[in-house]
Amino acid sequence: MTISKRERILLPAAWLLIVPPGLLFIMANGGFNLSPDEWLTVGGLALVALVTSLYPLSFQNITVSFQEWLLIAIFLQFGLGPEVAVSQIITISTIIAVKGTLPSFHRFTLNSLIFFASSVISAAAFYAAGGKTGMLDPASVLGFGALYSIVYLLVNHLCLFVDSRLSSRPYQFRSIETFWDFASLLVIFPLGIAAYFMEMKYGLYGILPLAVPFFIALVFATKYNTTEWINRRLSKASEIGYELADRLSQGELVELFTKRLQEMEEADAVYVVESAGGRLVTVSAYEDGRYTSVPRLFSISSEGARGAGLNRSAVRMYNTVKEWQRELPIRMPDWMESVMTAPIRRDEGLTGWVIVASQRRHAFSREDRPILELICTHFRVSLDKARIHETALTESERCALTGLYNFRWFEKELNYQMSLVGGGALSRLSLIMLDIDRFKSLNDTYGHQSGNDILRGLAGILERESTGKGRVARFGGEEFVILLPGWLKDETAAFAEHLRRYIEQSVFEVSPDLGPDIRPTFVSITVSIGVATAPDDTDEPLGLLRNADRALYVGGKQAGRNRVGVYST
Repeated sequence: MTISKRERILLPAAWLLIVPPGLLFIMANGGFNLSPDEWLTVGGLALVALVTSLYPLSFQNITVSFQEWLLIAIFLQFGLGPEVAVSQIITISTIIAVKGTLPSFHRFTLNSLIFFASSVISAAAFYAAGGKTGMLDPASVLGFGALYSIVYLLVNHLCLFVDSRLSSRPYQFRSIETFWDFASLLVIFPLGIAAYFMEMKYGLYGILPLAVPFFIALVFATKYNTTEWINRRLSKASEIGYELADRLSQGELVELFTKRLQEMEEADAVYVVESAGGRLVTVSAYEDGRYTSVPRLFSISSEGARGAGLNRSAVRMYNTVKEWQRELPIRMPDWMESVMTAPIRRDEGLTGWVIVASQRRHAFSREDRPILELICTHFRVSLDKARIHETALTESERCALTGLYNFRWFEKELNYQMSLVGGGALSRLSLIMLDIDRFKSLNDTYGHQSGNDILRGLAGILERESTGKGRVARFGGEEFVILLPGWLKDETAAFAEHLRRYIEQSVFEVSPDLGPDIRPTFVSITVSIGVATAPDDTDEPLGLLRNADRALYVGGKQAGRNRVGVYST
C-alpha cells in the first residue's frame, strides 16, 4: 500500500511528540510506582493478554481481538501506567508475529499512537467521573468500568477516522465492522470485570478458571474460523471452475479467468502470460482498475522465463517489492508490493503463467497457494476444452482444400447479416458470387490435382483482395462467394470488375498429372461474376443468394463468360 511522503514524516513526528513524553509524564506522576509483587501480577496478566492478542477472530472481512478484557482488569486495579505499558508491548509483539499490509515501522507508530491516545483519554474520563483504582463496590466497578471501556473504544474509532482523513485509508464508522467491534464488548467487558474481582480476591491464580477455558475456546474458534474461511474460498473456487467450464471461446475464457481471479484475491493487478514461439506474451490483464489485453504497467524482461521466479513448477509468493524485483523477470510499478506467480501447465509442459499483484505488503497468505493452484487447474482444463471446441468448429466451418470458410459458415453468416439488415442495424448487404470459366476442361487437360492447385491459388487472391472489405467463402466446387456488409451495388460491381481483371491477368502454376509431360506449367483462367444487394433486390437471405446466382449465369456465363453480371429487377 502506498504511503505518502507527508505521512511518512508526520506520523513518526506525532508519535515522538506524544508517546515518549506521555510515558515520561505518567512515570513522573507515579504511574509506574508498583511493588515487585504487583509488577509480577501485571506481568502474569500481560502474558495472558499477549497470548490472547495472537488469536483474533475473523468474520468475512471483520477481525476482532479480545485482549482488551485483561487490559480492563489491569487498569481497574493498577491504573493507567501498567495498562499503557502492556498495550504498547502487545502492539510490538503483534507487529512482529502478524505480517501486515503496511511497513512494520509505520504500523508500530500508527497503532502505538492510537492505543496510547485511547488509553490516556479513557483513563481521563474514568478519573474525571470519580472512578478510582482498586474499587471493591460492584456497582462502582461496573459503572466506571463501563465508562472506561466505552470511551476507550470510541477514542479508538475516532483515531481511525482521523487516520482515514489524513491517509485516505478506508474507514466508515457506520459499518458492520464497527458494529461487531462494539458488540465484542458484550464478551470483553464481563470477562474483564470478572478477572478484576477474581484477581483481587484470589491473586493471579484466580484468573486461571477464566483464562484457561477462554483461551482454549478462542483457539478452537480461531481454527474453526480459519477452516470455514478456507472452505468458503474453496467453494468459491469451485464455482469459478464451473463458470469457466461453460465458456467455449478461448478469448472469453481468458477474460473471465482474469476477472474472477482479480475478484477472488482482491488484487490490484492480474496478468495472464502465454509462451508463444519462445516468447512470453501477455494475453489478458487487469490493471489500473480496468481489463485489457495490452497492459501499460507490465512488461517481461529479456531473460523471460529463465528468471528464477518464473522457472518454477508451483505457486510462488513474494511479500515485498524487494523480493519480487530480485527474483522475477518482470517489470511493474514499485507500489506493487505483494506478488504471486503460478504456472499454467498442460500435458506437454508449461504454457504460461499467472501473475497476481497487490499494493499491500503480505497481502497473500499460505492458504492462497492451494486456492490459486485449484483455479489455475480449472482454467487449464477449460482452456483445453475451449481449444478442442474451437479447433473442431474451425474444421467444420473451413474448407480443407483452400482454407476459406465453407458453405456451412456462409449460410449461417448470410442469415445473420440479413437479420441485421432487417433489424436496421445494417443499411445494406452486397453479395458477390464467382465461378471459374470452363473449369471442367482444365481438370480434363491437366488433372484434378492441377484443378486443386488453381482453386488454392484463386482462394489466396480472393482473400487477399477482400481483406478489410468483406468475408470470402468457398460455396462449392469452383464457386466462391464474398459478403460485403454496407456496400452499395455500384461499389460492389466495381470491386467485382477489379477482381475479374486481376484474375484474368494472373497466372497459376500447376503440375499436370495427365500425359507424358508432367513438368510444372503456368495457366491462365477467367471467371464470371454475379452481384446482388439487399434490401435493393430482396429482403430474404435465400433471395439474395438466388439473385447473385442469376446475375452470374445471365450476365456472366450466357453473355459470353469472363464478365460481371449485376442483378436488376
